[in-house]
Amino acid sequence: MFGNKMVYTHAKRCVAMQRKISTIFVALLLLSALPTIATADETKDIPTNASETGVHNSLVAALTQAGLASTLSGDGPFTVFAPTDQAFADAGIDLASFDTDEENATLVDILTYHVVSGTVMSSDLTDAGTTDALNGDKLSFTVTNTEVKVNDAVVTTADVVSSNGVIHVIDTVLMPPVDVYVSDGSMSSPYFEFYTDAAGTNAITEIDISKNYKFQRLNNPSTHPFYLSDVDYNTDSTEHMIIAGDGTSSAGISDNESFTVFFRDQFVVQDNLQYFCTVHNNMIDSFTLTEPLPDIPTVAASTNIHTSLIAALTHADLVTTLQGEGPFTVFAPTDQAFIDAGIDLSTFDTDEENETLVDMLLYHVLPGEVPASAVTDGLVAQMANGENATFTVDSESGVIMIQDATVTTGNVFASNGIVHIVDKLVLPSTPDIPATAQSTGVHNSLVAALTQANLVTTLQGDGPFTVFAPTDQAFIDAGIDLSTFDTDDEIATLVDILTYHVVPGQIMSTELVDGGTAQTVNTDEITFTVSADGVMVNGANVTLADVTASNGVIHVIDKVLMPPADVVEEPAVTCDLTIGITSDGYGFSPASAAIEVGKTVCWKWTDEDMAHNVKEVTGQKSTTYVENGVYSGEQSTTVDFHHTFTEDTVFYYACVPHISMEMFGKITVGEGNPEPAVVEKEDKKEENTPGFLGLTAIIATLGAVLVARMRQEEDQ
Repeated sequence: MFGNKMVYTHAKRCVAMQRKISTIFVALLLLSALPTIATADETKDIPTNASETGVHNSLVAALTQAGLASTLSGDGPFTVFAPTDQAFADAGIDLASFDTDEENATLVDILTYHVVSGTVMSSDLTDAGTTDALNGDKLSFTVTNTEVKVNDAVVTTADVVSSNGVIHVIDTVLMPPVDVYVSDGSMSSPYFEFYTDAAGTNAITEIDISKNYKFQRLNNPSTHPFYLSDVDYNTDSTEHMIIAGDGTSSAGISDNESFTVFFRDQFVVQDNLQYFCTVHNNMIDSFTLTEPLPDIPTVAASTNIHTSLIAALTHADLVTTLQGEGPFTVFAPTDQAFIDAGIDLSTFDTDEENETLVDMLLYHVLPGEVPASAVTDGLVAQMANGENATFTVDSESGVIMIQDATVTTGNVFASNGIVHIVDKLVLPSTPDIPATAQSTGVHNSLVAALTQANLVTTLQGDGPFTVFAPTDQAFIDAGIDLSTFDTDDEIATLVDILTYHVVPGQIMSTELVDGGTAQTVNTDEITFTVSADGVMVNGANVTLADVTASNGVIHVIDKVLMPPADVVEEPAVTCDLTIGITSDGYGFSPASAAIEVGKTVCWKWTDEDMAHNVKEVTGQKSTTYVENGVYSGEQSTTVDFHHTFTEDTVFYYACVPHISMEMFGKITVGEGNPEPAVVEKEDKKEENTPGFLGLTAIIATLGAVLVARMRQEEDQ
């Protein structure tokens, strides 16, 4: 029996107040202690000391509005269980809503339920003890080694002595017990009927174990004495509940008698609570027990598979939002779903990244309460982040999907909505890589280049691909003008450049390691530098990482990557003549040689004691170098140099570091240099001079001898 949401009501309180007071949060064990008022002035009365704590402004305002401040300034003594400002906020009490005489009477009833006549120190309290509050209702106490509770409120600061009594600070507003009026009874089922009003018009069928109840007889019947137990008929209850007031398990209550029931922490909704007539053992039945549903974050936390979701909601400051009235429908990804998605909350460490996280989480929230039965195939609904999500329902299995996520468990109810558990993060339909790049507003040049190179379709494929995407500024800095790529060869070059920015597969930034490499689509490798300063690809900085697309991921970079130049292998050299170094290190070996035109001379030596080289000079033993002549480069102890001679010549060369040691060489190619012709001059005037022929013969002879000697020296 006993259903319908129970709200605070009392003989002196109007049903209209049901919508004024929200459900009270059950106090958590050992809440952090609030600022104490242990230093209160014992010469000041209770309202004055409360007003000076800084944490009881709401209480003092309520006492003032209810006209009770003067009462509690009286001689007393009084014991006041004083809720903090936070307790008033948690209870949803808005003093502005108590604006009629009837509502102010309700406020008086609530406040006087926090006051006990006399001075009751914490040491006077006993476990399971009860006392009467100033409003006539009963209070219960739970006393353990670690805490004292009044009903469900934890005493955070005890024994604050004032001039007219004592204050105990509590963390929850106390609500008077719910009045339950019990009918006179019947020998047939349902045996008893229950109402929340003395007129017997507002029936109830369930008991909410988060509340306390005052049972009394409707119209004061003397027949069929009524009682209840969590054990059995005519049996005293366990210590899991406290029953205070009139009657016993064997005598019950009749006439104007009453008792109050307090459910303690050990009592759970699965327990059995029987009610019965104490004189007719056939008049027995059980209450239907309920408890208030927790809010959505609490429900999610209780599953033990939504730790990551709760952490994400906390990181994004959305817990309070989802504790609100709602109602909300939340599609809750499991911890495994977060792992599969590679979500690392530590990376959301900037305002921009936190906005992304908020947007992602709100895409899992549908405003309103939508049970699984309300979802139809093809339904499109706007999520809390403003984007649409599409639902599918399998016609045979009835399995529901939202986007690509499957609902594995539906209809987990909370106080402010419904939770549906899903196996994946619910993500918007993500565009492919080209569309994602186009949407950034800083990759127009890249998209234009991909279009010109006919690569858009490729990057719209299944992939996945990892694209290092240069910005428009990067293209400008690189001096790339797409209009100049207007031939097949130039387009091929553009393709080569662009595919150097693409790596097959999806590589997130967290997978990159310092010094790591990856082969791009054009088969060349790129190298990564990872440091505290960020990530670099070759010499380009990654300015924004992990921009996901439907077929891969984009990392934005600030430079265009240029592929390494292709290495052209030189053909193998055939040495027709090889020249080395003499044993003393000061001469070429051989120093003079002759070859045919078209032949190749190689100068080779390895690990010589001294460094040598080859450089062309203007003539035999000349110290003048030929401008732009043959040159092997800087001197070295190891040289492998060659030159092919293509015409008749005499090639003179020297070793630069040893030219002063006359380290020269000569190569005669083909016919060598042609000898200049000797032109004889006529001297008509002297040809008839006596002795002319003889003188000519002498000169010719001397010339021949001189030429012969010079050739001999050259051949040495």
